[in-house]
Amino acid sequence: MAKVAPFEDFEADATAQRARRTSVTSVDLPNAPKRSFVWRIRDAIKSAAEKSGWYDSAAAVGLKKFLRGKLFNAVAMISLFLALFLGEIFVLAEVSSNIELDIVLTLVFAVFIFEWLGLTATDASYIFGFFFWMDLLGTASMVFDISYMLGVDATRIDLVEVSTEGGNQDNVIVVRAARAAKLGARAGRLSRAVKLLRFIPGMGQKDEDADKVKMARTISNQLNTVLSTRVAFLTICVVVVLPLFALLQYPEMDDSMATWATVLSRNARLYHDSLQNGTATVQEAYAEFFQSETSRFMKAYDQFSYGPFKACYGQFNANGEFECRPDILQLNYTSKFEAPARQSFIKQFSQGNMQINFDMTIPKQEESASGIGLLCTVVAVMLIFGLIMSKSISEVALLPLERMLAVVRERCQQIFKYTTDLQEENESDEDEEEYDQADIEHSSEFMLLQKVVEKLAGIANLAANTGEPEAKEDMTENEIMTLNYLQGANVEVRGRGHSKMFHDVEESSKLGDKQQRHLTGLLSKVPSDTIEELATPDFNALMQPTEMKIAVATYVVHCHEGCSKFVDESMDQATLINFMTAMEERYEAENPFHNFSHGVDVLYGVARSLGLTGLDRTLSDTQQFWLMIAAVGHDAGHIGVNNQYLVETAHEIAVRYNDQAPLENLHCSTLFRTVSSSNDCNIFGRIQKSLYKEMRKGIIAAILHTDMTKHNDMMKELGLLYQMNSEAFDSMDNEAVVLSSASTTQTVMNALLHGADISNPMRPWAICFQLSNLVIDEFFAQGDMEKAAGIPVQMLNDRDKVNRPNSQIGWIEFVIAPMCESVCNLFPGMDGTAEHLAHNVEKWCELWIEQASPPEEQAAKVQERVRKVVARLAAVTRESRGIAM
Repeated sequence: MAKVAPFEDFEADATAQRARRTSVTSVDLPNAPKRSFVWRIRDAIKSAAEKSGWYDSAAAVGLKKFLRGKLFNAVAMISLFLALFLGEIFVLAEVSSNIELDIVLTLVFAVFIFEWLGLTATDASYIFGFFFWMDLLGTASMVFDISYMLGVDATRIDLVEVSTEGGNQDNVIVVRAARAAKLGARAGRLSRAVKLLRFIPGMGQKDEDADKVKMARTISNQLNTVLSTRVAFLTICVVVVLPLFALLQYPEMDDSMATWATVLSRNARLYHDSLQNGTATVQEAYAEFFQSETSRFMKAYDQFSYGPFKACYGQFNANGEFECRPDILQLNYTSKFEAPARQSFIKQFSQGNMQINFDMTIPKQEESASGIGLLCTVVAVMLIFGLIMSKSISEVALLPLERMLAVVRERCQQIFKYTTDLQEENESDEDEEEYDQADIEHSSEFMLLQKVVEKLAGIANLAANTGEPEAKEDMTENEIMTLNYLQGANVEVRGRGHSKMFHDVEESSKLGDKQQRHLTGLLSKVPSDTIEELATPDFNALMQPTEMKIAVATYVVHCHEGCSKFVDESMDQATLINFMTAMEERYEAENPFHNFSHGVDVLYGVARSLGLTGLDRTLSDTQQFWLMIAAVGHDAGHIGVNNQYLVETAHEIAVRYNDQAPLENLHCSTLFRTVSSSNDCNIFGRIQKSLYKEMRKGIIAAILHTDMTKHNDMMKELGLLYQMNSEAFDSMDNEAVVLSSASTTQTVMNALLHGADISNPMRPWAICFQLSNLVIDEFFAQGDMEKAAGIPVQMLNDRDKVNRPNSQIGWIEFVIAPMCESVCNLFPGMDGTAEHLAHNVEKWCELWIEQASPPEEQAAKVQERVRKVVARLAAVTRESRGIAM
């Protein structure tokens, strides 16, 4: 007995195929640092949204696409410039009303809120990221510009309170703080202007060899964006923070307005006192003195761009409002200043019996112009330094990285057979710009490089998977038999399964949708209900008489939509019927399983698989034709025993083919000897010699790959093919991949034939049960021959030791399930096979427990294995993978 290894290792090895679907970033490293509370919240939100399917919903996808579209980007950019400059422009234009500005800024505010909420709801990478906080700051800052919120009211006079001591230090500090807050808010809005960085040459620009170095360019763009946004953020912080340090310093500004207000207020109080207690002469003297001081006050500002335009004597009423009283004292003066149209340009000092109004139009406009200049300077600094940084990064990092990746790409193309994923199509500048905006600005650094590492990790898993089954010491005898059989006697199992890899009845197989033409002779005898069954998973060749099997096989090849035209043009119907009749004679009718029924079943399976995978529209008509001919003859001449038996007994067939896949070589030889034995069944007679050589080569390769010794290698090839082209297969747009090279096309066709050959566990339960028992009957018959010959009885062949249901559980777990996963990954339309297989392995488990009555602990162990198999199969269905049905 072959030595078995620990079962834990074997089970881990058997599940290695699933590891390729797991991102390397999802592994929890023992020494990995704990994520912050904010990021844990972000992960929780993202996980909940993903589980609910929100991110993949039509509403979320549509909203995200709209937010990143050209139209909204244009609106957002216009809104940004309006938010930055429109308020200052209204000041420069001396607009006296709030209405127009408030309407425009409210719309801008709504656009900012819509963008922020939309990105938060549709982009998990945006939540709590750099742009999340910057956009939030910029949006919140809008309240400082809208008058009905916290903005400046253009119709409201700037009132200044003057202390009795004659200064207004506290008031000035408050004013400075308000200005700093406004400047900070406006500068915070500049965070949205960072998006202008994408227009810098080199950030999204397409190079001459873009198709070869897109990875390098993308990484460079990410690096440019990351560093430039941080530099821009630091620039904004400097603009916001520096003015704050001057808040508590003595304000270097004009105190004369408050001083004059205090002086004139004292004069007004003296005049008021004279009215109460003085004589007419005293009153006149104070009035004259008051008039002269007021005139001197007005002339003092003649050299300035701002100054008083009104001064009046009065008093505060009961409502706290100041009322001028020219009836008591009419101040006579002249001033070069006039009342501005915009009320907020008026600075008003009211103290005691005196009120003074200053015209601050020029300082206000200068302040606004200075603000515009500051904002423009910040934007210019961001763009200039972004350009300088882009150039530096290109020289230091991008060019060497481009050369390195170009060499890597060239070497990979030489090493790997499957390079479709490396042959990226040239994208337009427009599409690339959208990619930069959507996937670079709002994503973590080097996301694309991580994706490549994940692919390489998946390929490494495939390379590390030797595919050799191992077991542990406490396994049952049946389980050990199954595993040792797979280790040492894989060849025989080639003929175990024979059903195709199909989906539900609703899936169109093309076998029933043929041209409405008249079928003569034997084909006309195929009942319509049988034709309908050929389009479902329920066709059972065992239920057909011999003549009907020949008719069905002829019908499938003759009427298969992918090659029917070629068949019509290349051979007579009678020739095809004669060929099928001759092939039926080459199969041993006495074999319980490997008889003509199996050949017809595999032909039906291959034809239907071509429809479910969409390969009937991808492969050429000649390729589909020879693949179905290979299916018909793939077991022709089978004598009911496996290769290991032939080698062990030094059978003439093994001697003829030097012990190298003797049965498979026999099948190929039998097929082509049958074709050449008579012109009446030579289906290749009218085909050009060059095409015939190509067909013969493909048929031989496909049939030789039905040898189970090639099974593990095929699993690795299919796994590598999926890893290298997962996006194309997941999107069911695989034509370019399948046709990328002759070897890839042959691998896919080999997989279709091999899958149909061993896939009886993936048929509906009633058919699966019947076929599986026939396979085991043939095994047991060989075991009886081995006992009679006095040679060792191969595993699974001893009728006295093998439990039928238990052997099927191991066979499905270690051979069929990985094959089913690989094919369903490549062709999601085949996921119906996974559903049938999951149901069948559960049925075999139930049957085993019912028949064998195993100990509870052993039953629980097997049930857990079955549960894992079912979970793996569920994971490859289109529903689980989010692929449209």
